[in-house]
Amino acid sequence: MSRPRSRAMVALALTLTATSHFFNLRCFVQPSARYPTRPAGCSHVCYAFPGAESLVATINNGFTAVENANKVLQFGDLLQKWSSVMPGAKLKLEVDKSSEAEVLKHVEKLCKEIAHEVDNNKTISVLGMSQQRQVTLGTRVVDGTPFQKLMTKVLAVNRSGCTAVHAEPGVGKSIASLRALPAGRVSKNYTVLLDGGFRAEMMRFFRVTSFDLVVSVARLVFPALTQAGVCMNMIFDNGVEEDEDFHKSRTEWISLLKAAYESGHHLIVVTQSEALAMKIGSLNGERSRVSAEQEAPVKYRWAKEQAREYLGYLLEARNIQPEAVDVDKLLSSCSIPDVYGGWKPIAMSNYLDFNETPVVLSSAAPQPPPAVWVCQLGSPDGKDFEIVGNAFKITASVSDVDDLKKAIDPSFSPFQSSKIDIYSQKEEGWVREDEEAAVNRGKSKADCYGFMLPAGAAGAA
Repeated sequence: MSRPRSRAMVALALTLTATSHFFNLRCFVQPSARYPTRPAGCSHVCYAFPGAESLVATINNGFTAVENANKVLQFGDLLQKWSSVMPGAKLKLEVDKSSEAEVLKHVEKLCKEIAHEVDNNKTISVLGMSQQRQVTLGTRVVDGTPFQKLMTKVLAVNRSGCTAVHAEPGVGKSIASLRALPAGRVSKNYTVLLDGGFRAEMMRFFRVTSFDLVVSVARLVFPALTQAGVCMNMIFDNGVEEDEDFHKSRTEWISLLKAAYESGHHLIVVTQSEALAMKIGSLNGERSRVSAEQEAPVKYRWAKEQAREYLGYLLEARNIQPEAVDVDKLLSSCSIPDVYGGWKPIAMSNYLDFNETPVVLSSAAPQPPPAVWVCQLGSPDGKDFEIVGNAFKITASVSDVDDLKKAIDPSFSPFQSSKIDIYSQKEEGWVREDEEAAVNRGKSKADCYGFMLPAGAAGAA
């Protein structure tokens, strides 16, 4: 290697190393623009805005961006356009050619190509989605679904690190995520959706031939992109669904989200598992989270009017005239048969094509609250406690001691309930519990709570 080239490589390495430390400074993101120096936009602050009013304005801007983009082109055309943005498609870093110099050269080229796309206003990219999958997603879609609204909010708000979102399978998460992509322009100036397995899509994005190279390359690419003026939302759709796959890559996940956080980039994981979303959200302290906008999974089922619109598309695709079917009866038959109701597009398709009645997932079925065992206490001498009568179960939902007081006898007035004292049995005997203490025992009679009724109440000892 010539001396000038060697010096250049050393200088680049020093620059990237220094940059990675420099990115611990807080800063604020300006969307839809590139900067010749470190942008003020790549913030590792979870909420880089002054207050609730600004948050509402930001989210409204996200909805406006989505609405405007979806007016210009139909879904299929947008998807084709975004899928054609493949920065670095011809780059490939081989394992046997991954010396420090080769890695730095690869990082420089990849960042240059991404920055070039952003300069040319190609700020949204969809990677990993085959032509066949694009066809299966269809061209006629229902806008404004609950999950699309969630993704619009998540993309519009400026965050860094990692955010997890979740909803039941079959509610149209993939299409909703795609429809919400323009909202990413409000918070960052480049948004990429990776459609497929985590490991494969990481290799595709960073243009490496082995997953073993992903973390080392990402640690350089993330700060280099920021230095080049590119701030990124990266969405993983269908990438993390199984506990086993997640645990296999847990170490890499932590490394990636740390690098993203320090550089102001935002990783967003879309999954159908609430438990998995919680694990991802708690991966690395303040650097990771379940979305603040997240609601219960059943909240992302469709409303009746959305289901009616989608049914129209299903009938049209099958050359069935709407007047040939009883639409209201069909909608009633393919709604989810539980206390929450609502519709899921996959369940509607299955009912129409195969007469399959929608099923209720065990995770969505209402679960009874855990019972809490309690027993009444008496104190004949005013000092020591003894159990009066038999222990019994409280089946109402209680989270703290104040809830437990009210559940012991619902006929009591709030004033009477406030006079009940709750005790836990410890080594030193029965110890009074504070009203704000969490209810974390009483799963069996041997571990029951004790209570003293107010003087004058029926049954008071």
